[in-house]
Amino acid sequence: METLLGIGIVVAIIVVTVWLGFIQQRKAAANLRAGAERIGLKFTPSAGIGKEGPRADGKIRGREARFWSYETGSGKHRKYWVALALSTAAQGRLLLTLQPQGFGTKVAELFGAREIELGDARFDAMWFVRTNEPTAGRAALTLELREKLNAARDAGARGTFSVEKGLVTYAEEGGFHRAGTFERLEGLAPLLEELAVAAEVSESALVQS
Repeated sequence: METLLGIGIVVAIIVVTVWLGFIQQRKAAANLRAGAERIGLKFTPSAGIGKEGPRADGKIRGREARFWSYETGSGKHRKYWVALALSTAAQGRLLLTLQPQGFGTKVAELFGAREIELGDARFDAMWFVRTNEPTAGRAALTLELREKLNAARDAGARGTFSVEKGLVTYAEEGGFHRAGTFERLEGLAPLLEELAVAAEVSESALVQS
């Protein structure tokens, strides 16, 4: 009897977990669709279980843009992410990543990750910056841009900014099922656009060097 009861509890937990996941996915898709329609982007639903999730594509501030979600890891190590990317003028050499300083960056350093510093005490304390072109990376992160990145962090942006493969991207852990997620990413679009411009200027200097 106790064995059957235990099996029943396990089955119930699995069913509830699957059901809650399904509800979250539906809510995430609905929120992403609503945000896309509000700002004139094209919503594309998920291709199915185990396939690419829903996304919203179009143009923001004259640049190709995409909102989407994705997963990393598996099992108990699985993590869920949301992201917004804007296109740059071309896919260049410069790679740049700005990650909030924290336990994860300390671990990364132990495994050999190296950051660059800007000589800006507050910025350096807030951001772990990596790049394949230190001179161009530093040039892209002007004082005005650093202050705006700090302000975004102060306002709650806890994710990572990156420049890579013709895209400027902001990604953070979470899901579109949470109220305000789409709007928060949308609010970072002007900052992403400024980072894209700065990266393009630095890329131009790299090409000419």
